[in-house]
Amino acid sequence: MHNWGLQYYWPLAIGLLACVPWRVRSQHAFAYPSLGQLPKDALSRWLQRGWRSCGALAILAISLALAGPYWGEQRMEYVGKGAHVMVVLDRSASMNDDFADKPAQGNASKMAAARKVLQAFVDASRQDLMGMVTFSTSPILVAPLGGDRAAMQAALAATEAGGMGFTAVARGLGLGLQVFEDKPLTGARVILLVSDGAAHLDVQTQDLLRTLFQRQQASLYWVYLRSASGPRLANKPEEGNEQSYPEYELHRYFQTLGVGYHAYEADNPRAVQAAMAAIARLKNQPVRYYETAPRHELSGGLYAFAMLNVLALLALQLTEVKRWRAA
Repeated sequence: MHNWGLQYYWPLAIGLLACVPWRVRSQHAFAYPSLGQLPKDALSRWLQRGWRSCGALAILAISLALAGPYWGEQRMEYVGKGAHVMVVLDRSASMNDDFADKPAQGNASKMAAARKVLQAFVDASRQDLMGMVTFSTSPILVAPLGGDRAAMQAALAATEAGGMGFTAVARGLGLGLQVFEDKPLTGARVILLVSDGAAHLDVQTQDLLRTLFQRQQASLYWVYLRSASGPRLANKPEEGNEQSYPEYELHRYFQTLGVGYHAYEADNPRAVQAAMAAIARLKNQPVRYYETAPRHELSGGLYAFAMLNVLALLALQLTEVKRWRAA
């Protein structure tokens, strides 16, 4: 859909001067009583009409150009392959710790490893729409869902400041799911949780999250960054001791959401990279998305059109008879 508009309206009044070339005399007065006996010259008549038309068009073009016309914003629809991915990144203080399996070539915090892998994931993503929420005690929407990769990279670069606070996983997931609210379902929706867990959810919060996941039809993929003291998700704790292992409890709860769920346990940076590579290979539905194209200024073309008419006037002026030749 095309939108047209003007920046100013007062220059349109100048267009009324386009009547002037049709009212003024187009010939010089010669010292002869009458030219009525001369034969009619069709070529001269057409040149006269061309002269008047060029003058009127030049005035109209200049008045429109001064009004600042523009071809308005357009919403362009694109179809690609990928998913709508909301990254929910943990920025709690525990993300500053090392992995359970420390790499031999130096220590890398879980946050640093996650940031590096996510940056590569964003660059190598297909035609996904991506956004990001970071959370610790409270969640923050740092990059809205869209195709702006520069915004995603800037949001990831901002995580270099280090994490602080507690791990409020439920709030981060809730904000990530809210981004999908009132948006058309045009592709697979994915919540990509990158966290080391360590969060207890009460029954009311669990029911609310379950409802949101099912209403938004979003799949959940959890990249679990395991610390040295963190449990393995596959190892069931002793009966009655489940509360001591919140990561396991969180994993078991995610399995009850009623949507697609998969957990990737990462003990070191290489495992994080492998997990993200597996997610990148997921087969998703076609994605329909819209991008807004900036408006185009049309004044330049109108000025050029006015200049062509002025040049035509100059050319016609050179053909005008200034005086009669002597007999």
